[in-house]
Amino acid sequence: MDIKTVAERPRIELACVLFVLLASLLLHTWLPMRHPPLVVSDFLGVTSFAADIAAHGPFVQGWYWTLFSAGTSTILAIPMAFSSADDLLVASTATAVVVSLLPVVPLVVLRGVLPLWTRLLAAGLIMLLPATTVFAGVVAQDNWVLLPALALACLATKNAYGRGRGRPVAAAVLWCLSLYIRQEMLVALLPLAILAAWPFTGYPKARPLLVLASVSVVLMIGIAGQRYIASGDFSLNSRHGGAALLGSYIPGASFGWLPYDAYIERRAPELAGDKEALREQAGRFALEEIRARPGFHLVRRAGAVLETATTRDGTLQFWAFGADDTFGKSRGPAEREAAARIGALTSAPVLYSTLLLHVLFLVAVYVGLRSRDPAIIAIALAIALKVGIHFVVAVQARFFLVVFVFEALAISLAVYRVAGFGRDRFRGLPLVALAATAVLWVAVSNLGRLEAWIQQADQEWESGALRHYHVQVGGAVADCQLVGGRVLSSGATGYAFAVENPDPDPGESAELRCKLRQSGEGSIRLAIEVEDSYAPGDLPDRMIQVVEVNGITVRRHDISAEAWSGWWSHEIPLQTGKEEEVRVRVEGLRPDKGPGWGDAARTTIRFVPSSG
Repeated sequence: MDIKTVAERPRIELACVLFVLLASLLLHTWLPMRHPPLVVSDFLGVTSFAADIAAHGPFVQGWYWTLFSAGTSTILAIPMAFSSADDLLVASTATAVVVSLLPVVPLVVLRGVLPLWTRLLAAGLIMLLPATTVFAGVVAQDNWVLLPALALACLATKNAYGRGRGRPVAAAVLWCLSLYIRQEMLVALLPLAILAAWPFTGYPKARPLLVLASVSVVLMIGIAGQRYIASGDFSLNSRHGGAALLGSYIPGASFGWLPYDAYIERRAPELAGDKEALREQAGRFALEEIRARPGFHLVRRAGAVLETATTRDGTLQFWAFGADDTFGKSRGPAEREAAARIGALTSAPVLYSTLLLHVLFLVAVYVGLRSRDPAIIAIALAIALKVGIHFVVAVQARFFLVVFVFEALAISLAVYRVAGFGRDRFRGLPLVALAATAVLWVAVSNLGRLEAWIQQADQEWESGALRHYHVQVGGAVADCQLVGGRVLSSGATGYAFAVENPDPDPGESAELRCKLRQSGEGSIRLAIEVEDSYAPGDLPDRMIQVVEVNGITVRRHDISAEAWSGWWSHEIPLQTGKEEEVRVRVEGLRPDKGPGWGDAARTTIRFVPSSG
């Protein structure tokens, strides 16, 4: 190599960095400037958190600490504090700029261990990812974690390819910064943190790993300390994990997440309205749902991951362009139409580019295993951990943006390996690519059918669940099951049911069978109240309500014999260690066809404490 070439190389490197940076800034800031995303939902929470920190300092109190990691908001508070511009504009612009910096990272960090063409390939793939381009201006923790996570992956690659002594301090800083922004990165990025600190040369071997652990512990204490000073909770994570888990497993959640208020009112009405107690118990309820249908949830969660990790769910476009009339924010008609058009136009490119990215990544994993490439293997492990966490807890397409960036880096490293070893060593590449394409295409093509099956199975399961009624009143617990008939409503204030047919035949009935027990010591008196909602009278022997206690009929009520509607009750004494069996039955005697006596005999029961 002549002296002139050596002298010119830094200039070429600098020119490439500047060109990539400029191109990335134009690409990732154009859409947010042309169609500014509305800062709504969780993204509004992150921005509001940052604004409060900018105004009152990093230990500001508030509800934010329950739901968010503090990293994004704390960093965002810096430009907010020094800018007079609107906080929402500052947040969105800063986010787009951070995403724009991503392609520069492999160009700079991997200098010295990878040739320029490989680094340019990595930068180009990362820069041209349609998913990150579409989502670049949304103020999400998932955008902010990309920069430190990619820097850590590149640092690990540099250490592995350069056979270095390890860079434990830098690895600890990047690892903990990623954790500071998104808490699951503590686990997901562990393989990359270890590889970045691993001493391939030099002695003693344990010293860099001890430095990694020591620096990380100090930084984690600082992260937990900020949360403790602000909220009294010395922890690395927020307190909504159980709630996130529960919303992903209740009947009807399908591939997404559902509010669980109605579920809790039916399943544990004593917790309704008690947010603190519910946060403590939410994980337990989620585990009970998983244990009840493990196979169903395994298939459902696999479908949910595939739906979101391929961006097929469309949430990236929704939050970037479609979110409207949320939290008082709204676009004008023309702006709404233009944003919707951009969202529709980007849907197919984002989906098909992501599918292609996944196929190429699977090929890259094959190359990494065949060549025993530690960087590709560590990146694959980090991706597996990240996907596995969301497989269990909750999924959205934005959670996988870091996966897409990691995949682009791994693909570039695989191309470098193939170019270095030659194609003969990787003869199975076409077969792997074909198999990965076929499997992924078939799986994605059948997601609609799978979702329909899941929804149908959930409806059947929820229908069966509604036939069970659990309520706790004072020191008593009632566990009930409806035999026959249909459920009309179920909640903390009562349980309503009726016979199956609106025009029942004589003898048709529905019966709620309950077992009552005392949850404490001593004895208490409980009352069961039954509603007769039919007011007209002088029509005897149509429909009756019957209450039995331990097999003995204690009340028999004809709903239409007298002109009256309201509640009638019966007291039931409870003693410790003794269970009482109560049955409430609505039954047809000689109902006329046509008037709808089944609906007229709607029966609602509730349990209340009795003073005796």
